[in-house]
Amino acid sequence: MDKKKFIISVSLSLIICLSFLAFESNAMQKILLYINGEEFTAASPVIIDDRAYVPVRLMAEALGAKTEWDEEKQAVRIDSDIKLIASIPEEKIYLYALNEEEDQILRAEMYQGLILSVNGKKQLFDWETIAMIVDLPQLSYVDLNGDKKKEIAIILSRGRGTGIVHQTIHIINPENFTEYKVENPLDIIKDNVETQIISGREVKVKINGIVTDVNLDNLPLAEAFPKTISNIYYENTLDYYIPFNTNRLAAIIGVEVGPTKYIGFITIDYAFQDGEFKANKISFGEYPNDF
Repeated sequence: MDKKKFIISVSLSLIICLSFLAFESNAMQKILLYINGEEFTAASPVIIDDRAYVPVRLMAEALGAKTEWDEEKQAVRIDSDIKLIASIPEEKIYLYALNEEEDQILRAEMYQGLILSVNGKKQLFDWETIAMIVDLPQLSYVDLNGDKKKEIAIILSRGRGTGIVHQTIHIINPENFTEYKVENPLDIIKDNVETQIISGREVKVKINGIVTDVNLDNLPLAEAFPKTISNIYYENTLDYYIPFNTNRLAAIIGVEVGPTKYIGFITIDYAFQDGEFKANKISFGEYPNDF
């Protein structure tokens, strides 16, 4: 049997939204198939005895599930570990994870393939977030772009540890599931922040003409810092914030002179410009306490 042509009738609950445009069944009838509101053209359904049949592999993989042929049982296996990982129930907003797999680079279990559901309409996104109960996605439903309509902001985590935070953010238009671009904080720093090592214990940070002098000996726990500053980098803290009951979007990036040795933090406040979220205000200082 040609496995790729093996066709079965599939009914997948919860995550699949199928719409068929059908008239009285006949051999020449064209059937349209929609997945999450978009026409699926990789295969054409057929009608047999008033039932719609579609290729299981193409359908399952389009929805993020794994398919394989079980030779011993002569069966198609569809595997998907669907979990609810975040929600705003009063707004009928839910975020599901399709699969949980180990990331070999991060050496951590990750939820991969996330489904956003809004008022019953669902969309699959190629996102991932760490599979830890203490670091689940953060959902916000707020007007961030000033159009008098609310967007959905999803903050995901790539990892968290002592002195380490790695986050990503996605801002979605709930009407059509399109995603707004958010300017990369590290690109913003590259274009707007200048640092200079003045001596083994002193650094200058310059942002838009404003210069801040940082002396390690004047910082708390000064003895914990390297004896001599040899490099300045931004690797271990990227934290997004949308303070409760506000339409403020900000990112916080740690400025390091050694692994998790922070001499301060850069705060980037975003504004919606030219169809995307860009840096509006950039500042340097201690970790913000107004979020």
